[in-house]
Amino acid sequence: MTTGVIYARVSSIGDRQNTERQVKDLSEYAKYKGFEVCKVFEEHISGAKKNDERPVLCEAMEYCKANRIGILLVSELSRLGRNAFEVLASVKELIDCGINLYIQKEQLTL
Repeated sequence: MTTGVIYARVSSIGDRQNTERQVKDLSEYAKYKGFEVCKVFEEHISGAKKNDERPVLCEAMEYCKANRIGILLVSELSRLGRNAFEVLASVKELIDCGINLYIQKEQLTL
């Protein structure tokens, strides 16, 4: 069984935005595909921050590598960041470690 990790992010804390919907949708997808979700990471921080300034993203990436996770699930590519170079660096790091990435909005698995 493929192991998975969910990473959900919103830019602000409060009633206006929360990660609940992202986690619910990604959990349902994982169940449908037969993935075992090992951990859910939720972060409330701007996507404009650099990757190394986003502690939960860093923790999720390290967890995936340390635990040989098969796939990281995100609701959309912008959850990994808004800066194209930062996003590409994250995607490359995952691929180099043999970790797939599922992007729900685009229905794309890398």
